[in-house]
Amino acid sequence: MLKQVNQLLNRKYPFEIVRMKTILIISILISAVVYVYQPFGFSQYQKNKLLGAIPFGVATFSGLLFCNYILKGTLLKNRQIKWTILWEAGYILSVFLVLAFLNTLVFLYFFEDIHFFRTADTVTQLRLLLHVLLLTVAVGIFPVAAVITIRYNRALRNNLNSIIRSDQQLAPPDTAKQLVFPSANTTEQPLHISIHDFLFLEVVKNHIHVYHLADGVVTTTVIRNTLTTITETIQDATLFRCHRSFLVNLSHIKTANGNSNGYKIILKGYETYPIPVSRTFVPAFQEIIH
Repeated sequence: MLKQVNQLLNRKYPFEIVRMKTILIISILISAVVYVYQPFGFSQYQKNKLLGAIPFGVATFSGLLFCNYILKGTLLKNRQIKWTILWEAGYILSVFLVLAFLNTLVFLYFFEDIHFFRTADTVTQLRLLLHVLLLTVAVGIFPVAAVITIRYNRALRNNLNSIIRSDQQLAPPDTAKQLVFPSANTTEQPLHISIHDFLFLEVVKNHIHVYHLADGVVTTTVIRNTLTTITETIQDATLFRCHRSFLVNLSHIKTANGNSNGYKIILKGYETYPIPVSRTFVPAFQEIIH
């Protein structure tokens, strides 16, 4: 059980920076919720409640800016390749704590308790803040779990590539790296393709059909060779043999559907041609995506 939980928490998770527009919308919604529902005794506020609700949105805006662009976008950016469910959960809880701290200070100020807070002894101050933070974690842990699950499943459906690399795999491919596809026909020149432009290849009888991008357009080049020879020649962590007749570039995967009997891989920009993952290669594929 503990092993399964550990594997779940260490699954690759999308590393996303929230857009400024989203932060602004969230902040406005916080002010609106405080104004409309008047939680935590805000109904006792005697002055203009609309103006009184605005600082809560400002505090939320400031906290989200700090967490999004400084904490995650700068301090944790080096974790981008190895960002996991555990790191995402810790980050979201950190956001909750920062917002709880800032909004607690706003709340104390409006109820004129800030003087009491400032003049209280250190133990009382720590107890008050700890109480708020623990309450925030207790309340926030369920929506955090829900948000993580929704975003992870969305990545599985729509952007599998964002979670497809495990911690054991390498960083994203070097776009300058060239793949060389030799031809068994001595009169043919080897095919040189940037690894960034290579999509997949398919064996058709005694030939290899290489699907790749040429000036942004999917192009097929046919060479005479065997898949065994090709896989021995071109090697990279982003290349995965998913079928006895197919080799696919993991960095171009958009989504995949299937089960232990087989999968169908959909590539970004080439959705009309599903790439099969045969039963033999399913365990290795599931290890990559999970």
